[in-house]
Amino acid sequence: MTMEAIRFNRAVMALPLVFALGCNQKDAAKCTQALATTRQALTAEDFALAKQWREYSYKQCDDQGSLAALDKEISEREAATTARKEAEAKKKGESAALMKTFTDFVAQNRATPDRASAAPVCDPLPEGAKPDSKDRFCTGTRQAGTYALQVRFWQADPQAFRFTVKPEDPVTCEALGGTVGKTWDVPAVGGAFAKRHRCELGGSLAGLSGVVSEAARAEVSVFSPQYLDRDPGMKPILSGP
Repeated sequence: MTMEAIRFNRAVMALPLVFALGCNQKDAAKCTQALATTRQALTAEDFALAKQWREYSYKQCDDQGSLAALDKEISEREAATTARKEAEAKKKGESAALMKTFTDFVAQNRATPDRASAAPVCDPLPEGAKPDSKDRFCTGTRQAGTYALQVRFWQADPQAFRFTVKPEDPVTCEALGGTVGKTWDVPAVGGAFAKRHRCELGGSLAGLSGVVSEAARAEVSVFSPQYLDRDPGMKPILSGP
């Protein structure tokens, strides 16, 4: 615990005694302490405590301008904190809804991924391949609001498939209805590293695997065991080192 935190805790514990001993006479030292402690409580987002110290500030401070500024700071900080928490809760709810839509999409189409989209687009056939060859990947897309739900499958064997979506915020294996089976580091922005997790899935996605990363706009994948046999280049991304 830092010295600042220790001093703040001591000030908080002394609050009842300070109030009990308070009198009508203004005290500059106590005013300074009250203002500082109020702002410490604001930094900690403890608005109930900040308002208690605000009342004590009014008993000890003569400068009405400082008190008015304190009231404004409390009001603005509380409003900003409330708005931030509401935005965070909204984003969390939207992320959960997207993952529910995505996992339902996978569950509903895992048996026939080639029918998950009305108009899948297939990769060009390799040079020399027969015109009727199906040895290639195809990609189908379905929109979910502003998000694209995609499936990539081997045309000759649609059970070799990978479903993907790119949420705004990181998601967990739990959000896919699974548990972490493996974790490794991958390069991130600015030379940093982010954690990537291989998920072992259950329920309607039992038998499939997922991959999530602790980074914004990171692709979420759910794929079949056969997929990596058809797309071995994806093994480092989906299976790790």
